[in-house]
Amino acid sequence: MTSQPPTPQSPPADEAALRGPLPRESRVRVGPPPEVEPAPGRIPLRRSLRWWSPFEAPGSEPYLAVFLTPRAYIRCCAHAGSDLEHEVGGALVGTWRRDRATGRPFVVVEAALPARHTRHGRSYLTFTHDSLVDLHDELDARYPDKLLVGWYHTHPGMDVFLSGYDLWLHEHFFPYPWQVALVIEPHAPAGGFFVRGPDGQPDPRRYCGFGELLRGGRVPQADLAESPRTIVAWTNLRRDGLASGGG
Repeated sequence: MTSQPPTPQSPPADEAALRGPLPRESRVRVGPPPEVEPAPGRIPLRRSLRWWSPFEAPGSEPYLAVFLTPRAYIRCCAHAGSDLEHEVGGALVGTWRRDRATGRPFVVVEAALPARHTRHGRSYLTFTHDSLVDLHDELDARYPDKLLVGWYHTHPGMDVFLSGYDLWLHEHFFPYPWQVALVIEPHAPAGGFFVRGPDGQPDPRRYCGFGELLRGGRVPQADLAESPRTIVAWTNLRRDGLASGGG
């Protein structure tokens, strides 16, 4: 992993054209209607392992909590490892909830949909209009009761950050406050989530960890010490055991 990301490769001319205003249909097909509200639920702190990024500490967690199922983690890592020379990516599928007790919003990433019809290179990835339509159609067919809670993509041989173009893509394709961006560096391996702050923008250099949902549900702290039960292999995150409180 490099300490400073290399200068991003310039996209082809037709890529640059996508930096302008998107067709209205693209904006509509990516996210749910504006009136969607989070359903009440119990934040699954007691059923997850908390993985911390170097930029986090207990008491300074992001307003939006992110949880990741083993299935989604494995799918993202498998896609990330399928091309170690060029960026790949896709959509994150799951639910958006608000904790009944505390009111804290959280998303649960339950599945990943690799994007097709993309244009990509060593240091850029573009979702074309066909990519967006295809992702939305797959969401409707396979997960009709779920939402696109964000997107993921890789930075092979670079670092975990959002480039200027990544920020543009996030703002235009995934504009809702609860939609997140996951960046994976498959060589390290490393990964982290970017969530929006109070100003509505993610910090492109400060990524967050997540809660790894446990396969067997709630696990006592004593048992956890003997059986880690984790599948997370990203070397840039540190594990801090079961979180306290919550459902």
